[in-house]
Amino acid sequence: MASAKAIQLSKDIDVARCNGNWAVIPELARRYKKYYSEGTVLEQTVLAEINLIQLINSARSSSTPNYRMDDPYHISMEDRLDPNLVKPIQSQLLAAIQLADPTDVNATQKEFAKVVLARSHFECGEYDKAVSIIAQLQFEKEHVSQGYGFVLFLQARAIKAIAYELTGNEEDAVQTYQGVGSLISENASVKNKSLVEWSEESLYRATLLGLKKESFVSTSSLLEFMRQYQKITIGQPTIWRMHKRMTITRHSLQYVSLIYRQGKYCLPVMNVPTTMTDDGEVDPQLHRHMFIIEQSQLHTIYEKMLYLDVPLPKAGQVNQRVLDFVDQFASDFDLIGASAHDLRGFVEALDRASQRTFNSPLITRHLFHALVRLGEFEEAEHALQAYLYLVGLVSHGWKETHRDGQALATDKTGLNMPVPVARPDISTDELDQTLPERRESIVGDISTIKSNEKEEIADTLHVLVGAIRMYCNDLCRGVDAVEMAEIAKELLQKQTKKERMSTLLDIGAEVYRAVGVAYGLLGYQTFDPELRPFYHEKALRYLKHSAELNSDSWEIYYQLALQQADMHAIRQAVQSITVAIQRNPSHITLWHLLTLLISCPAQGDYRQALKTCEMGLQQAPESMDDDYVDAEQHMMYQMTRTLLLQALHGPEAALESSETLFASYRKIAMPDISVSIQSDSAYGGAHHGMIISGSLGNLSELQTARRGRSASSSMVHNPSSADIITSTSTGHLGSRSHDNVYVSGSDTQLLTAGRARSTSNLTTNPSPLGSGAAGNQLLTVPDEDGKSQLQQQQQQQQQQQQQHHHHHPHIHGLHIFGSKGSSSRSKLPHDNSIYSTASAPMTSRGNLSNQSLPTSPYDVKSIAGNSVASLQSLSPSVLSIQSILQPSNVPSKPSTRTVLRKKRSDRILSDLWLLTAHVFMKLGKLDEARKAVEEAENVDWITNPQVWCVLGQLLQRDGDLEQAQAAFQKALAIDPHDVNCRLWLAKSHLAQQSQEMAEGILDIMTKSNGWDCAEAWFHLGEIYKNTDRLDRTKACLFYALELESTTPVQPFSVLTRFI
Repeated sequence: MASAKAIQLSKDIDVARCNGNWAVIPELARRYKKYYSEGTVLEQTVLAEINLIQLINSARSSSTPNYRMDDPYHISMEDRLDPNLVKPIQSQLLAAIQLADPTDVNATQKEFAKVVLARSHFECGEYDKAVSIIAQLQFEKEHVSQGYGFVLFLQARAIKAIAYELTGNEEDAVQTYQGVGSLISENASVKNKSLVEWSEESLYRATLLGLKKESFVSTSSLLEFMRQYQKITIGQPTIWRMHKRMTITRHSLQYVSLIYRQGKYCLPVMNVPTTMTDDGEVDPQLHRHMFIIEQSQLHTIYEKMLYLDVPLPKAGQVNQRVLDFVDQFASDFDLIGASAHDLRGFVEALDRASQRTFNSPLITRHLFHALVRLGEFEEAEHALQAYLYLVGLVSHGWKETHRDGQALATDKTGLNMPVPVARPDISTDELDQTLPERRESIVGDISTIKSNEKEEIADTLHVLVGAIRMYCNDLCRGVDAVEMAEIAKELLQKQTKKERMSTLLDIGAEVYRAVGVAYGLLGYQTFDPELRPFYHEKALRYLKHSAELNSDSWEIYYQLALQQADMHAIRQAVQSITVAIQRNPSHITLWHLLTLLISCPAQGDYRQALKTCEMGLQQAPESMDDDYVDAEQHMMYQMTRTLLLQALHGPEAALESSETLFASYRKIAMPDISVSIQSDSAYGGAHHGMIISGSLGNLSELQTARRGRSASSSMVHNPSSADIITSTSTGHLGSRSHDNVYVSGSDTQLLTAGRARSTSNLTTNPSPLGSGAAGNQLLTVPDEDGKSQLQQQQQQQQQQQQQHHHHHPHIHGLHIFGSKGSSSRSKLPHDNSIYSTASAPMTSRGNLSNQSLPTSPYDVKSIAGNSVASLQSLSPSVLSIQSILQPSNVPSKPSTRTVLRKKRSDRILSDLWLLTAHVFMKLGKLDEARKAVEEAENVDWITNPQVWCVLGQLLQRDGDLEQAQAAFQKALAIDPHDVNCRLWLAKSHLAQQSQEMAEGILDIMTKSNGWDCAEAWFHLGEIYKNTDRLDRTKACLFYALELESTTPVQPFSVLTRFI
């Protein structure tokens, strides 16, 4: 029986073999044999194993397989040993195995020696002999459940699986690999060096074998191989077998993405119960969340190894592996990225990739798309210019010279812009000839790209279409949109007809649609009476051509209908929008356009339009999954409904409907930019001091019974501005969190779960606009008696800051109601926190960005010297992870989209109050109308000229024509091109019998952006009539009549320009 000393030495040998510490084993074997005379088998086995390993290391030291190029059909294998060199080792092992052992003391050690012998044949390429030896092995379970015995047992199975694979027996190889995987899973806590090496080799080959077409490996088994591989290798230094790990990770990224898109994704083995649906199925959101974690962390692992492996680029050098990684990452980001937080991380990942490439158009292209989605339009424009230059579409001088020309258009800020020169289309015949010299092409020869990369034409066209969309929808710059449209059109037309009618057919239709939309916007913004019809005709022609290329696209028919509506071709527009609704009956904007078209006297009447509006609201109901754009369109649709109710049933009906409008506004309300996103109120609505059914309802005839009610009693059921602000900050107000991230139509279904939204607040808490404000209560306007104590305290605090209030530089001191307007303007508290959308509160259906998801398919821990992100285990406690999408820099200011949406949100609320003021004016309640105007001024006193315009109308109703005229002038100081303000100014001059001034205003107005204002033409005709210019009178009045018959209840400009 072995002594205690011998037993300890055998344990030391076991540990040394597990850890691969072969240098100490000869001495340990000698001492073991000294203290245990019957230990010859173990001694000879370990000595033979050491010799075998030394021979392997010596023979393979000069050559290393190129694992970078491995794929399922070519798996590299290390050079096999010369059998003659191994024979002495095999003889040594056979001698040990054949030693006499009457008591079977060494039976287990002999089996272990057979494994080493099998390995010696395996390393020589004698696979059949190795399999034959392994097939005869017999082990007791307790002998191979731990230590080096387990390693040898796993080694035997691995050798058997690889031998089957290399001899063409793939089915048996797969079964054996699955057995190896089971062993690894059952002993996941064992991570010694020898085990990791054999596990890695087995799982490497098993994964690549499973990726073959017609493979015997199931999807779930292949995913398990991939996950086990990452678990085994993540604990090693980054450079350990790095090329093999990169190969597996790269193929894993592609495969996991593919099967998720196909709906075949399988969840990893869970340590916690999974969420089930009512049908007994696994919650699909769990699949999405697990996929997001798995894929983002695979990208994290791969990026770290990639940048250790690829060199820094030289001029003109293309690091193709980096570009492939970026392309894969960008493709996956459409599935895994949902929040602004993720997008910022994605942009940083692109910046890191750009440091490993040289002026890459591909990276710049993805950067442009990401910045547009993020709403950083200024940066997106820089990326766009860089991309166009890299692909050879513009020159260095283009940016400075393309603005040369006559400034005949205005953008939304009132800035005059030079219009681009329209270029003739390239015919198919021209493509077969040299382009004539008269035509200086915008688009250079695509073969002279300023980068060694060759961008696909379709990818470049997608960038240009995205740029047109940005300029049309977000920046409202028709000139720049047309510049991009001309480049896109010419690039498309320079391709062969075969390409345009095959691979470029779909994107070609998109290009012509974008060109049409761009010219339509430019026609809307130009004030030159000769260019305007030219632009509109071009827009219509390109949109019709787009419909010919793709007659199944509802978006094209919407754009066609909107263009026809802008051109007052109402009947044709109705036909086009009907086709669009047939293609997609659930889109709110389509129904809104149809409603506006039917509201035109030439097409129908208000009653029919109201029926259409109600039908549209039923077919496209508001959903909690709507993004900001959809919610805003629902808001505008409700406003159209209110105007129709007013036209049909009078101002009382409109007043009742206004309550719904203010309730809907909560869903698009944007926080003050200075407000910290960290506070719970950051995404709340009603931050503007919005009063719903306030204490002064006694001023309405419909609520005379409430005249004696005190402010305190009315506050019980009717919250004031301060109440709403307070409830917002405490989570009592339904709110929508705005990532301000653009989501394309094709991504909507994928990213439904990715939008941060406090649905619980909207569904479980009673809204201040709910039952308490329903029934016969109508919207009224507050005055000082109705303000709560909190509101008065806020006024006192703000009066101290009043002298520091910043005014618009061009209209300093233009407050309608003096200091009261600014002092009563409700503000959310300021702090020094940074404005970001990343920390929106999470809800049951909130925005689960990659940093907040609960589980992970890999058990990865933070390892010193290997800073790959730690991945959580499947446990109830959620650990923080460092993902590739975790941005290192938090922005110090909001995105451009956030600023623009804030302005648009304020304008909408201001317009709601002005609509209410109009209703009160129709009811003859001028005091309440004045208070409504004051509320509108509190919200948007800098950029909304209609505030002053409505005040001027009030003053004109009071007979104060001089002050009314001053108000109209102040409105035009805000926006000199506002049609409504110029019309009312002209009417005020007419009221003062100053026909010359009125004529001048109306003449300029009708020649510019007021060309389709029927009332302006009517008054101009009346002036001509009074001055005996009958020919002009007749023309103006007939044109006014024609325009009146095609004018909707609300302008078509409230609709989305580029859908």
